[in-house]
Amino acid sequence: MELTYILVDFENVQPPDMGLLSGEHFQLRIFRGPHQKKLDFDIAESLQPHGNRVQYIQSDRHGKNALDFHIAFYMGRLIEELEADGSPACKNTRFVVISKDGGFDALMSHVQSLGYGAMKAASIRHALGLDEPVAETGIALQPLLTDIVALAVQSSPGSSPASQPTSKPPAAKKAAPVAKAPPAKPAATPKKTATAQVKPVKSEAKKPTAPVRKSLGPADKEKVIEHLRLHPKNRPVKRKTLESHITSLVGGNVAAKAVRGLVAGLENEGVIKFNENKIDEYTIPKRKK
Repeated sequence: MELTYILVDFENVQPPDMGLLSGEHFQLRIFRGPHQKKLDFDIAESLQPHGNRVQYIQSDRHGKNALDFHIAFYMGRLIEELEADGSPACKNTRFVVISKDGGFDALMSHVQSLGYGAMKAASIRHALGLDEPVAETGIALQPLLTDIVALAVQSSPGSSPASQPTSKPPAAKKAAPVAKAPPAKPAATPKKTATAQVKPVKSEAKKPTAPVRKSLGPADKEKVIEHLRLHPKNRPVKRKTLESHITSLVGGNVAAKAVRGLVAGLENEGVIKFNENKIDEYTIPKRKK
C-alpha cells in the first residue's frame, strides 16, 4: 500500500476525525502556528493511537501565509529525501495537504508533475473520499509555494534535471493574421419595427440543505459496530469522542440527541461499557451469517 503523508494546516483546520487515518501507511504531520502551544484534549486523544506516525511541527513565525510557506518547504524536503533514496517505490508516495486555503492548488500540480500523487483537501473525510469537497477561497500565493518546493527539490543531489522546473516559460506562438471581411452594406430601415418582448430571467433557486436527521436506525448502528470491529486499535476511549466519531460515520448531518440515543442503545446491549464518561471495554458482537 502506498505511503501517504497527511500535512495538516492546523491554523486553518483542526480536523476532529483524524482517528479515521488508521494504518501504517499514513504519516501525519501537524503544522502549528506560533500561538498554538496546546492541543485540545479530544484531538490529542484521537492522535494517540498513531504513535510515532504523527509529528508536530511548530512554526515560530508570525504573519499571513507564514505557515503555508512552512508546509511547502517541508514538503520539498520530504521529496528531496525520496529523490535521494532513488527507490522506484518512492514514486508511489502521496502528499495530502489538509487546508481550506485555495493557494495550494498550483503547488499540488507541481508535485504531481514530479511523478508523485498530491491533492489538497478541506477535511480528513474529503481526503478519504467520504465527503464532498468544501468551497475554498483562493489567494495569490500559488507561484510562491511552487517555487519553495522547487528550491528544496533542486538541492537534492539525486534529483534529475527533468524533475526541476525551468526558469524560462515557452515562447508564445504568433497568431496567423486574420483576413478582414469586406464591410457589410447597411440594411434598409424597415417601415415598422416590432417591439421586442423581454422575458424575465428566472432566478435560480437555491438548493435546499438536507434536513437534520432526528433519529438513527438499525443500519446506522450496524455501520458503527462494523467500523469499531475493523479498527480495534483506534477506538475512542471517551464518551464525547465516541459521539463525535459516530456523527462523522453516519454523515455528520444528524441531531446530537439521536447520536446519544444510539450510544445508549449500544451500552444497553453490552457492546460498550462506560465508567462515568470513560469507556472501559468494548464487546463487539460477531458478524451475523
